[in-house]
Amino acid sequence: MIARFIEPLERHALLDELKNSRDRLLVQMGLNTGLRVGSLLSLRWKQLVWDGTPVPAIEVPRRNLKGGKGRHKKSVSSHRLVVNETLRRFIMEHMQAEFGGKPPPPEAWVFASRKRWPGVISRQHAHAILTAAAARAGLAPGVAPHSLRRSFAGDLYELGGHCLLKVQVALAHSSPEVTAMYLRPEQDAVDDLIRGLPFHTQAAASIASESEALSCISGV
Repeated sequence: MIARFIEPLERHALLDELKNSRDRLLVQMGLNTGLRVGSLLSLRWKQLVWDGTPVPAIEVPRRNLKGGKGRHKKSVSSHRLVVNETLRRFIMEHMQAEFGGKPPPPEAWVFASRKRWPGVISRQHAHAILTAAAARAGLAPGVAPHSLRRSFAGDLYELGGHCLLKVQVALAHSSPEVTAMYLRPEQDAVDDLIRGLPFHTQAAASIASESEALSCISGV
């Protein structure tokens, strides 16, 4: 199943079902940076916090981005994403929950596993966290880690005046055509749009008027 866009109200319901700060930060990080799950799970505290305070922007090295380790890695650049106020708040929440008033160890994983310390949670675990929370919240199927990236893209597209190039830069895509795939509408939304087309009733009225006119002409 293709990961779908998560509506704003659905996001609140999803977050309400996540009871620990790590999992809430995972969702907020995806919604507010658009990073792929592999890049999210690669993050260490030194990338998020400096001197006990969230950094103004996150730097993700090329090796932790899609294609950053393959034979075409030279075509991939490191990626910088600003930390907004929402993300800053959730970073602080998780840091406080994990370390109290102390600064986090710079090399520690942000999304650390509680079962394989000092390891990081797996992609499968991240997927299970989101799908389970979505099910508890009663959300429609299709919510997965990639939904966070798709939702980020959709939000930026709306806020940026439907500028595809801005979204392309934010997602670090190689072309706007790739970005456009993230913005494809859900089938239900297309169906609703078609159902709401105004010219159906107008056309029917016009056809009826023309029929009446022809009847009058025929009767003359």
